[in-house]
Amino acid sequence: MNVNAYAARHSDFTDKIDVICPKCGRKALVIGASVYASVAEYEKNVRFSCVACGYAVKYGNTPKFTAFINTKGKAVQGRMLFLNTTCDPFFGFGLWYMIETPYGTLWAYNLDHLSVIEHHIADRKRERNGLPNQNNSIASRLPKWAKDAKHRDSLLRLILRFKTAKS
Repeated sequence: MNVNAYAARHSDFTDKIDVICPKCGRKALVIGASVYASVAEYEKNVRFSCVACGYAVKYGNTPKFTAFINTKGKAVQGRMLFLNTTCDPFFGFGLWYMIETPYGTLWAYNLDHLSVIEHHIADRKRERNGLPNQNNSIASRLPKWAKDAKHRDSLLRLILRFKTAKS
């Protein structure tokens, strides 16, 4: 997948997220939704399943917490989304695609997401092609060390080694 990292966001890859099963530690899948979808869509569509051990959870069945108390004294319940971090945004399970580097942790929601990051790191020009500065783009959210030319070759070797080991 060759997508410009300035035109894509991490949230563009939340429809299928590869995670570590919290029960057996093997690769599992979160079928997600757009992080900008309605709560009703999350409740209906988002789910987790592990084919290795059979563990499955629907987002609508996860516990809610008290988000705040409104002006009438009523507790407002909700769930939290974990965005731009090393876990899936819906359940908070650890991501399958996490690469520990000497500089920090590189993470991706799925193989397509990792490919976009890999292409951005490998690209020597990194042109925006007329795209405005997208503060929420993958390119802008990557840590400085991941974009540093002096780390390019070692990061690409680590990504290749990781992809080979995880497939």
